[in-house]
Amino acid sequence: MTSLVFLPGLHGDAQSWDPTLRALPERWNTTALDLPAEPDLDALVDEAARQIATGSVVVGHSLGGVVAMHLAERHPSLLAGLVLVTAPVGAEDPDAAAARAARAADLSPGEYEEIALDGMEAVYYGDRGHDPQVRAERLRAARGYGPERFAAHSVALGARPDRSTFPAQAPCPVLIVGASHDQVVPTEEQRRWAEANGAGGGGAGASSKGARAVAYVEIRETGHMLPVETPEELATAISDWWRRTEA
Repeated sequence: MTSLVFLPGLHGDAQSWDPTLRALPERWNTTALDLPAEPDLDALVDEAARQIATGSVVVGHSLGGVVAMHLAERHPSLLAGLVLVTAPVGAEDPDAAAARAARAADLSPGEYEEIALDGMEAVYYGDRGHDPQVRAERLRAARGYGPERFAAHSVALGARPDRSTFPAQAPCPVLIVGASHDQVVPTEEQRRWAEANGAGGGGAGASSKGARAVAYVEIRETGHMLPVETPEELATAISDWWRRTEA
């Protein structure tokens, strides 16, 4: 039985993956993890690795994609496949990283919740960021995530290495999932990343056969919060890709 492990993004918790997990085939064994409040990226990844069985397909959204790529580098034997959902590609500018960490430090729960809800129109497609149900889910996840994780993960995210050539060098098949209207990790950047690593321009299929094939799929009418916005489409993309990969 294929085991899938899901890693959430910034402001997200394990429960954020529930809609996607419900849409996946029942034959799959699925687990969603909460990322530890650890500012050191190596330590964060090593702690997460202890909860992942060898031969798993790891799915990471945004920050979770950063963690997943680092996991593949430090613990390659754990991964049978890797799905990177709207994941950052390049390293962060040091000044921007320092500003991010300073903004996230020593926040009260109320101050942190304001940050989590601020600018939602930039991370959701269209008017979704103003939808009361969407905002309620964002607040629920943020309250579970909390200011301590936000502070730690802001530091870890700022220390990420450049991953421009990572997919083609990964120890397992890689699916890059882009969003058609992503303002956080721009859609064009995702397309160029996939193409530069051999996936072709916007195609849904793997570019080549073999253990290190790279594939790209783009979900329409969605923003950076793709797992929350279009979970059924994401589940279908993962399911179709893994079925082709196993074949």
